[in-house]
Amino acid sequence: MARHVNQKCQQCAALAVEEAIALHGPEGDNCWNPENRNGWGYDCHRRRSHYRHRDDDNRTRRRLRRAAKLNPGGVAIAPIGDPDTPLELLPPPTTHYAAVLVLYRNRKDSPVHAIAAEIWQGDTKIHTIKAVHCLGMRGNEVADYIEQLLTQLHERFKVSRFESEPKELPVADCPLTPCPMKP
Repeated sequence: MARHVNQKCQQCAALAVEEAIALHGPEGDNCWNPENRNGWGYDCHRRRSHYRHRDDDNRTRRRLRRAAKLNPGGVAIAPIGDPDTPLELLPPPTTHYAAVLVLYRNRKDSPVHAIAAEIWQGDTKIHTIKAVHCLGMRGNEVADYIEQLLTQLHERFKVSRFESEPKELPVADCPLTPCPMKP
């Protein structure tokens, strides 16, 4: 059975620490326990914290208990209807654009041959930025070009960054002609 709520401690929890010490310390009814090194009264400090957060903790505990009853043991809930038919949820309306950086190079550690970009809205590619050769460019010049490209995309599509994974294609797929790397 649960322990009864101590009304005195519950009222004390609503006070500031200084007020609680003045009311319940040596000058008050002397229930404040200052027997720790900083004089806060460790037991009282814990008890006050418990009573201050009691409602939130109980609400969280009830929510978790209800969730465990609805889904015991973390078992996936089967959809209603034919189990072999995939459940299709409506996608949220997308008005945001996503930018994908396209790098043409043979390996991750090889230099970038060409750079392009794609603009996507949901599952639809709506715009492709023409590829540009990076032959003869140093690493910082390639990075500067990518920043300029991102600035232009931000002005037109309000895209602030490229997606975390760039699309990497082999040099043989470079769309530019003439290309010195293609036979």
